[in-house]
Amino acid sequence: MRKSTSNKVLSAVLLAATSVTMLAGCGGAATPSTSADTTESSQAEASVAETATAEATTAEAVEISGYSEAPMLAEQVTAGTLPAVEERIPNADNIFVETADATGAKIEIGNYGGVINLAGAGGGWGLSRPTLESIIRYNTDGSYYPNVIKSFEHNDDYTEWTFKLREGMKWSDGEPFTADDITFWYYMCHLSNFDSKKNGWSALKEEVDGEDAFATLKKVDDYTVTWTFVNPKYPADFIENGDFKWCWAPAHYLSDLIPDSEDFPYVENEYWQSTGLTEEEVLANAQKKNIDAATVKDLGKAVAYNFWNTSGVPTLNSFVLSTVPGNSSKDDTLCIMDRNPYFWKVDAAGNQLPYVDALHFNTTSEDGQDLLMFRSGELDIITIAMQDIAATKADLGDAAEIREWGTTNWGSYQITFNYTNTDKNYADLFANKDFREAMSICVDRAQVSQLLTDGFLEPGQAAPAEGNVGYDAEWEAKWTEYDVEKAQSLLEGCGLVKGSDGFYDFADGSDLMITFLAYDGGADDSYPVFEQYYKAVGINCALKNLEVSAFDETIDNNDWVAVMGPHTSIGGASLKDRAAPFVPIAQAAEWYGEYGTYYATKGAQGVEPTGDMAKLVELYDKWRLTSDETERDGYQAEIFNIHKENLWSIAYLKAENSYEIISSKLKNYADGLVWADCYQYANMAHYEVMFKAE
Repeated sequence: MRKSTSNKVLSAVLLAATSVTMLAGCGGAATPSTSADTTESSQAEASVAETATAEATTAEAVEISGYSEAPMLAEQVTAGTLPAVEERIPNADNIFVETADATGAKIEIGNYGGVINLAGAGGGWGLSRPTLESIIRYNTDGSYYPNVIKSFEHNDDYTEWTFKLREGMKWSDGEPFTADDITFWYYMCHLSNFDSKKNGWSALKEEVDGEDAFATLKKVDDYTVTWTFVNPKYPADFIENGDFKWCWAPAHYLSDLIPDSEDFPYVENEYWQSTGLTEEEVLANAQKKNIDAATVKDLGKAVAYNFWNTSGVPTLNSFVLSTVPGNSSKDDTLCIMDRNPYFWKVDAAGNQLPYVDALHFNTTSEDGQDLLMFRSGELDIITIAMQDIAATKADLGDAAEIREWGTTNWGSYQITFNYTNTDKNYADLFANKDFREAMSICVDRAQVSQLLTDGFLEPGQAAPAEGNVGYDAEWEAKWTEYDVEKAQSLLEGCGLVKGSDGFYDFADGSDLMITFLAYDGGADDSYPVFEQYYKAVGINCALKNLEVSAFDETIDNNDWVAVMGPHTSIGGASLKDRAAPFVPIAQAAEWYGEYGTYYATKGAQGVEPTGDMAKLVELYDKWRLTSDETERDGYQAEIFNIHKENLWSIAYLKAENSYEIISSKLKNYADGLVWADCYQYANMAHYEVMFKAE
């Protein structure tokens, strides 16, 4: 993994109106070291770490002469309806100073005011993408740093993790944010499954005596909590790959919305007593807060999980959903998220973020409307197809700029095979790398590029894209040279025999038929292009389309031969993002099929992996069970090398990046970001530092 050489540590801002020099912190913070020393730095937030003494690679001196705030907030302060900015943000030792974007580039000091106009929010996570503040935040190089929490550290044997909070941080309604909000979330919302995610966040679970067990959470003081496990909980399984986005909820707001019922039973703990509320009482209390939920299950998910979609719920995020009817739902024609007046980040000049007053999400009703609204200035950011960029830029000129988002996909137009097929003929054939090479080089990628993408996507292989962790030009070009004669020689070397119909058969005379599964018509346009190449080289094939649920069931039942356009394709950002696409550890990805089932069920079901498949599992276990980051990077590199050697999935073109066209007035929108789940997608753009030039 690449290491950042320009990372900065988080730092303290001294009191307002006092000119001081401080160390600025930002998205350039280094990935933590693994020292077990827990001595804290009094000068800056050494919390860039698994320990409080994590290395600080560089520090930037920043002059602060006081705090500033948006004019709209200053007016409220003058009117006496809002406390002074110094009372709304964390104290001098805990403020978060944002100085760089996720690529490491220095951000420009902005100006206040205006709104950022976006297209509709879409699904349940749409409003959260530009606004959500999580435990940690990632940079494009894979490094990460504490975000909402001030620091995280561990004991010598990794059985205890400590989170330190930012003293003086407040919820968006002005109430203090403390350790009580974490104990409340864990014992009252999470372990009761009120938030619907008890079994979803692996970071807080382990296996003890063959059974699932959950961490013990302790409140040390108002700004410190500990998570304790029976077994070592190493960084890969906790802070990095545990899907651990947040661990807090506003106790002061939710306390009368928590039931004690058969479906959501009270979990005994030393911090919170049972509410004693029935589900009917809870739903009635929700109605009083203008929260309309048909069931407690719906309510819990709305207020303790997808809370950004529920108007009135206090948050720590940069922007807060409006309470104005008609603008307070993601489904409204105009959904508004207003600046959080208690947001806990400032820029290097001491200006409280965010810069803009609001984010406006505008629902569009027809194809092409977003581009028309962009032209008229009604939208500031829209997604644009690669093939439309040149014409649109030529038309809009200097009024628009392009931002490219890197993909984590390992190539486009992937195919994969069932390596655990119950028919030994197919299983043996697919296990032979020569067969996979033949299926790769029998296709003219240059022609495919023209036919399917008008030449926009270049030939490539199932490999990390340029700019991603693990990128390897040799890997990207492996088995991509079009060579029908060599492909046929490889097929015959696999023992296949060409029949009188011109298609290859197995050596025992049985027919070889590669039936590609696809779902929801996803391969309707591409399959005819590939079919001509496969049949020309002597591989008889067909396409079988299924609805997605039937497709997944067929894969789960191991009743398939090959897939075109896998539902869970091979690869991704890194093992920190999701390990399952890289290694056979779950019933998740088609390319390993029942090998993953074997691991997930501890051998009770599935097919035991052998050879390099087994090596992947061995390396994965080493990766997740080591405390040493350098070792983890080494194991991941070995996993990548095994993929390069085997190419269990074949891609025919390079991965397609995504593109946005933005108003030239919009500043601090980084270029070259990466679209990935662990980066929280659009969150990597850091909307809180964007502003509009006057």
